[in-house]
Amino acid sequence: MKTCGVLFAFSMLFIAGNSSAQDAGAGFIRLIVPESDTTVTGSPKYRLSASTNPGRNVTINGKSLNVYPSGAFAGLLDLPVGENLFTITSIDAADTVTKTFLVIRTKPLETTPADSLRIERVMMQPSSDLWLNESDLLEVQFKGTPDCKATFLDGMPMRELAPSEANGLRGIYRGVYKVKATDTLTNSPVTFRLEAKDGQSVTRESRGRASFKSQDFPLVGVTKWERPYLNFGLGEDRLGGAKLSFINPGIRLTITGKEAGQYRVALTKDLDAWVPEEMVDLQPRGTFVPSSLSGNWNVYGDEKNDYVAVSLGDRLPYSSSQEVEPTRVIVDVYGAVSNTNWITQQLTTKEIKNVYYNQVGKDLLRITIELKHRQVWGYSIGYNGNTLVIKLRRQPEKLKIKALTFALDAGHGGPGNNGALGSTGAYEKDVNLATVYHLKRLLEKKGAKVVLTREDDSLIPNSERLKKAINSGADMLISIHSNSIGLTTNPEDTKGLSTYYKYICYRPLSMFIMDEVLKTGLTAFGNVGSFNFTLNSPTELPNVLVELAYMSNPEDEMKLLDDDFREKIAKRIVDGIDDFLDYCDE
Repeated sequence: MKTCGVLFAFSMLFIAGNSSAQDAGAGFIRLIVPESDTTVTGSPKYRLSASTNPGRNVTINGKSLNVYPSGAFAGLLDLPVGENLFTITSIDAADTVTKTFLVIRTKPLETTPADSLRIERVMMQPSSDLWLNESDLLEVQFKGTPDCKATFLDGMPMRELAPSEANGLRGIYRGVYKVKATDTLTNSPVTFRLEAKDGQSVTRESRGRASFKSQDFPLVGVTKWERPYLNFGLGEDRLGGAKLSFINPGIRLTITGKEAGQYRVALTKDLDAWVPEEMVDLQPRGTFVPSSLSGNWNVYGDEKNDYVAVSLGDRLPYSSSQEVEPTRVIVDVYGAVSNTNWITQQLTTKEIKNVYYNQVGKDLLRITIELKHRQVWGYSIGYNGNTLVIKLRRQPEKLKIKALTFALDAGHGGPGNNGALGSTGAYEKDVNLATVYHLKRLLEKKGAKVVLTREDDSLIPNSERLKKAINSGADMLISIHSNSIGLTTNPEDTKGLSTYYKYICYRPLSMFIMDEVLKTGLTAFGNVGSFNFTLNSPTELPNVLVELAYMSNPEDEMKLLDDDFREKIAKRIVDGIDDFLDYCDE
């Protein structure tokens, strides 16, 4: 099965990268982006990625385009509002072929007409259910007929924004109400009223419902699921919200609000976080909020790891961070107050140099662990009963590739998860897998053990990949991807290698690999930190995401479709690992 998977990947790469060879007898145009013959967008620009037979002349609506040796051509389409018909023409001495497609740019949001009294749904807030506490702010907004009097909550005034505050629009109304302890509102929509100068009025209710729950808060929630997490705030992008901490199931949280499908968590008097509501079971009203005195600590080691065990009376939330030069792991325990009178450090520890704490707030206990080596090799945090246990991996005794185990991840895979698309129709998933097999062979040649999170063209969730990497006991996790721009950027303008890390202690690995891979001649796109990607999220082992180059860039795509070049990249990654191990060997 493994061999078949590799042959399939190489076969797909051959077909995608040599599409012109199979069509050598006739001219063709393969349109990759836009992905359909009719596309609707609100953007004034849209990416073009396509291919034809190498050596042909290509125009789009009469404008010449550069055709790369692979047959790829690319650009950025300008889109006036309305229907935009494009015709690609590919010409050589033998024939002429054409391809026509339509991109419709929708009208941008416009001011509501003054001749009709309306409150519109678009831009209306709240758009999701809210649970608000005393002194919280209920912030409301709607779009409607301009130059009117707007109110909410039975007469609370709203202000019409100036066009300069609302992207040139008129009729955007906003209001704010500060919740009082005596307010009562239970799962009710916010009713807006808009009154014209002639006395006519119209009302409309928000989709989101509000509850003023000052009498009920704080509530207590208990985390569930395998890997619940706390977000810093309510922001979202394609990688999700920015994560404060991954925590364990069974941890008790103080809940003080709800918005956008997340509960607000009071970590300390001055610090809130947010947790998705599906990750929490609310406890009966009247349940005591989590808090604890810390008892005495035990610091010890076994054959493979060192441990810091802190006795607590409750399973409290926590977060961790790292410092470098000198190397420290810092764990903040929220809701804890020190009653620790001694810390016993056994002589069995080998990685831990010092352990101490500071009470940095009345409800925040900070644990600082100083390490003997410059590199953090991984740690995990969890509970044994109500005892908080921090497990630290020791630096390997032999800092040689042959003494280590590597978890390799080939990004994407399986039906519907092709990843980035090249202009020739090549799939990122195949480039990634082919590169990982080169890397596997080179590491094993040096004596390493290798675990693959994906061995063939299979659809495997990132959460399962991560679990496999951690459970394998690997010393290092390397995830291989190939990059792409979005749909509104010129693909010819962005190219190159990039490496990614989330935690500062794993940046050296990402930099050593980047420095070596750049020797292949790839352009440097950059080194990216605090990256909110699943396979960058574990603290349990050093990890790096390598984005080899841009599939969306025709020049980079040609390199990625060259198997000899993929092998060169893999060799340089191995060299980067060697450099990293030399760095660790002080």
